[in-house]
Amino acid sequence: MRVAVISAYYKEPRHVLRKCHESAITQAAEVTHFMVADGFPDSDVDSWPGVVHIKIPNHADYGDTPRGVGAACAAANGFDAICFLDADNWYEPNHVETMRMIIEETGAQVVTAARNIFTADGRMLGVCKESNGVDFNDTNCFFLTRSAFPACAAWLFKDPRESISGDRVFWRAVQAGGYLHFHSTAPTVNYVSTLASHYEMFGEIPPDDSKVIAKLPGHEHFQMVSYAQYKAMGGASGR
Repeated sequence: MRVAVISAYYKEPRHVLRKCHESAITQAAEVTHFMVADGFPDSDVDSWPGVVHIKIPNHADYGDTPRGVGAACAAANGFDAICFLDADNWYEPNHVETMRMIIEETGAQVVTAARNIFTADGRMLGVCKESNGVDFNDTNCFFLTRSAFPACAAWLFKDPRESISGDRVFWRAVQAGGYLHFHSTAPTVNYVSTLASHYEMFGEIPPDDSKVIAKLPGHEHFQMVSYAQYKAMGGASGR
């Protein structure tokens, strides 16, 4: 099974990109890492093993267009499965093989994985209680086989104002596709979060510079604000 891991990147430091890349390329499976530069390509990536380096203009949509472009390229080049991995996140060494084995055993068209949540300074908060493959599934935790590739159109053909919650749009597209789905409870994805809700999930008080995605008064769509701003506004509908 030829697996494409799609990583959109923007201005992440090179050592962060390397950690992401090494976690993808050292999987015990046939993996090609599609690294899609969202307007700010790092020329060093051109020489990294196992990389297809795609460079496109910046779209300012939280990496949604780069993900869609990478997925389209992988599909056109005959890959059997697609995963997504944010540039500041990384896989456990057995992630892809775990997903592949579940496909083989269950015949699922889509497999989702649990994730560990880390703070930006590298502290592990715990296993995410939200991304459970039932109520929601994070972008980094999907393994899509070819029959589910049409869901990837959601990254490209949506209201641009929904980009801040593109992960939710994609999750809804996968659900709407009616694909045979299996969820792995093994946390094989490591997710770096600055969201206030993730601190609260584990009983911690969020730092003031953590982020809240909220519907603000006078705005139809979600906006991102700091936790300090959110508190000052008295709270709103957010996450």
